[in-house]
Amino acid sequence: QSQRQKGASKLSTPSTGSSALFNTLSFSLTFPYSNDTCYLAYHFPYTYTRMMHHLNHLPVPPSPSSSFYVHQQTLCHTLSGNPVPLLTITASAHSSPITPLNDRRYVILTSRVHPGESNSSLVMEGVLDFLLSEEETARQLRQIYIFKIVPMLNPDGVINGSHRCSLSGEDLNRRWIKPDPHLYPTIYNTKALIASLVAHQKHISLICDFHGHSRRKNVFIFGCQGLEGAGQEEVFPRLLSVLAPAFSWKNCRFDVEKSKEATARVVCWQRLGVTCSYTMESTYCGADQGKYKGIQFSQYHYHEMGRIFCSGLLHLATDAEELLKTSAALIQEDDADDVEEGREQGEEEDDEVADLTEGASADLLADAVESDSKSEEDDPDNHQFPEDLADV
Repeated sequence: QSQRQKGASKLSTPSTGSSALFNTLSFSLTFPYSNDTCYLAYHFPYTYTRMMHHLNHLPVPPSPSSSFYVHQQTLCHTLSGNPVPLLTITASAHSSPITPLNDRRYVILTSRVHPGESNSSLVMEGVLDFLLSEEETARQLRQIYIFKIVPMLNPDGVINGSHRCSLSGEDLNRRWIKPDPHLYPTIYNTKALIASLVAHQKHISLICDFHGHSRRKNVFIFGCQGLEGAGQEEVFPRLLSVLAPAFSWKNCRFDVEKSKEATARVVCWQRLGVTCSYTMESTYCGADQGKYKGIQFSQYHYHEMGRIFCSGLLHLATDAEELLKTSAALIQEDDADDVEEGREQGEEEDDEVADLTEGASADLLADAVESDSKSEEDDPDNHQFPEDLADV
């Protein structure tokens, strides 16, 4: 049981001396049982243990001749020695793929660089469950793409209860330009993986890092846009605005602020040339539009967003232009007022960027297409990074 009081008070701002209006919320809790243990959570808890349990119970190919390929390996270890899982998902070479193995495009997904944003792990859980399902859309996605997925970029922060930082006391989402391999091993190695793909001239269709947002409602995307204006980077967010009831086009932004230049989204776009480099933000709250308007999001809504995200990837590869044409009226209606409104809200990207970046691991790259028989030289855990990684 709880009693809540909401009020406003004027406080002096130290930097200017002027007064500003702040809202405060206070509440009291009454515990019905003596000697009980109760936990108060900022949002739905999602622990490192839950992630590992989920990964360990994902479907596995029953035989080498199965139609799908999934491999879990350790990307690196954190400062406190926790393993960081990396998943590779695609169609098996033994299936009848739409796209030959060596010509498939890459999609790189990451999550939970900010430990407090537990809803991003729920979105990722929805993605993984869908990609390894028997759905026809999932089967086609596996034939078109090779997925490289790091479900938790900051395990130490999650385990130790940080909201935003790692054990080094740093926001890892501001360390992508020159990540120290010892202080920021997850960023260093994820960046290495992406740079390896770029160096091997692999086509990266999309990079997206999943985050949570404490101030805005809905689900939305931050992308990157150059001086030439709108282009390919807007297509995928527009698709999601058509497909997902929780997604809001009006909240999407594509400007590149100087304060964000060291984030994954900008580094991948600016330094590695990945046009569709995104941060996807999911609200802690609910929606202010569509069929979910006024509803607090549950774990179901985050899982659903993960599934629809995957559907959007298939449309991006197959019929994006046609789908957007049929939805032109809806998008044009949003464009005139809502986009500008979203950009003028003036809110900083609370939990932005954390896609992926430079570096190089030929073995990690090779693992995406390896069969079950590997020599010691081909061992995907036997990483060899270039000495000039930090300068890429």
